Amino acid sequence: MKLDHHTKKKVHFMDAIITGSDATQAARLDSLRRFYAAFSTGDAAELDEALTADWDEEPRNQGQDPGREPMKQFIAGVRQALPDLTIEIKEVVFGDQKVAVRAEMRGTHTADFFGVPATGRPYAIRLHEFHSFEGSQIAYTWHLEDWFGFLSQIGAWPVAPGGDEA
Repeated sequence: MKLDHHTKKKVHFMDAIITGSDATQAARLDSLRRFYAAFSTGDAAELDEALTADWDEEPRNQGQDPGREPMKQFIAGVRQALPDLTIEIKEVVFGDQKVAVRAEMRGTHTADFFGVPATGRPYAIRLHEFHSFEGSQIAYTWHLEDWFGFLSQIGAWPVAPGGDEA
């Protein structure tokens, strides 16, 4: 992406790089911080400010309906399995209609997750996400997490063959 140096600039903010600096972008960055903070702190009330009431995602978590309330329940479940989970925003790039986020999730696998019993092992995986907004709130999220990296780091990948496959 080429930057117009007369109207846009790169600003270092925390660990994020933001292209541009207008009030809409600042409000959207605040929503992004709140969204990821909900995972990092378990304070799902952050989603009330960050997400539209009918927020949706792709891919959607299995059995989860659209909306911020189902996401609050999802975060509570994730925090039970991964209580020290943190998400650090590494980079934010603003486009005309969407925002791209590169982040890192870290923690310790201390309870059953993905059907894998607790291993006590640390993990650090990458997140790459795109968000669209209605005003300053996130309306839709496309996300991709490195879950194979997670499973590998906790010792659950590759999966050992079972039964007669050995």
